[in-house]
Amino acid sequence: MELSGSQCEISLLQAKIYPADANLIVSLLDIHAPTAQAPVTPGPRFEILEAGTGHGSLTLYLARAISASNQPLPGTGIFSTPTTKAGNVVSGMVNSDQEKEDIVEKTDIDPKLESWKTSRKAIIHSLDISAQNTAHASQIVRGFRRGLYAGNVDFHVGDVSEWISAELEKRAQSTEGQQSKPFLAHVLLDLPRAQAHLERVASALHVDGILTVFNPSITQITGCVEVIKKKKLPLWLDRVLELGPSMAGGREWSVQAVKPRALIKAQNDRMEALDTASEGSPSLADDNAETTRDQEQAQALANRDEGWEMICRPKVGDRISGGGFLGVWRRMRDRKDGGKPASATSTSETSEAE
Repeated sequence: MELSGSQCEISLLQAKIYPADANLIVSLLDIHAPTAQAPVTPGPRFEILEAGTGHGSLTLYLARAISASNQPLPGTGIFSTPTTKAGNVVSGMVNSDQEKEDIVEKTDIDPKLESWKTSRKAIIHSLDISAQNTAHASQIVRGFRRGLYAGNVDFHVGDVSEWISAELEKRAQSTEGQQSKPFLAHVLLDLPRAQAHLERVASALHVDGILTVFNPSITQITGCVEVIKKKKLPLWLDRVLELGPSMAGGREWSVQAVKPRALIKAQNDRMEALDTASEGSPSLADDNAETTRDQEQAQALANRDEGWEMICRPKVGDRISGGGFLGVWRRMRDRKDGGKPASATSTSETSEAE
């Protein structure tokens, strides 16, 4: 069975990324991993992090994209369909914790596997906060063509930021106390609140590495844009695409942080008024400035309502099939490295006509 066909027929535990969208996302990463036949040279492995494993459909496409980087598995059937301790083949979803504990994978008892893993030149790290999602996705990947691409994927369970921090610390210890260096070639975030992890992700992403954020709502993408601008993260917005069944290659959106001219004019008028007042009466200027600050604070408190986010998405009947919004960023050099300033993103503050 073809990869695209397998993704459309298997059962769902989480919403999946459909073949057309998965193909586009992988192509945007422009993956150029070293081939298995290339001579071994000292240097880091080619590692990609997929955060939000979910159904495991995108995981399969990523694993296929780097498959030429690794030698064939030592023997056939190492990553075949998982079995239980009783020897029964697991088919369908694993629902209970007892079923998960009962699973015995052949990879755990093959002595050649660990040696083969150390020779891999490219790895997909697929991480999810849910152990159930991870177990389900692992079955999907290992069940496709008797685990043809399963050896390219390492599954993890946990929080994205915590996992990256732990990896950086572990790698720093292995280099005898030297400062940990970025180790990820590309990162894909398919999470509800991806903006909460951007700072940690940027610290582990290689220069010129690509970060993609896939969300069902354009407002979630703009939330990432706002956080990157506010924290001056070294991420340059390359493009924002809307994906959908009738949008071959995606429809590009322009996403920028702007200040309306009316707001800029109001701010300038207020500053001029304060300057004029300060020339005539210093005490009056202080009173006006204090009153203005009080009004601004009161307005900010009135507008504050923690925990709410805007969700905007197309509605088709009772269900939405496929599609979403994809933000693509590229990791820039830090300012101290002589590259572009971390604040010089495409979301620079501009004025907008009324």
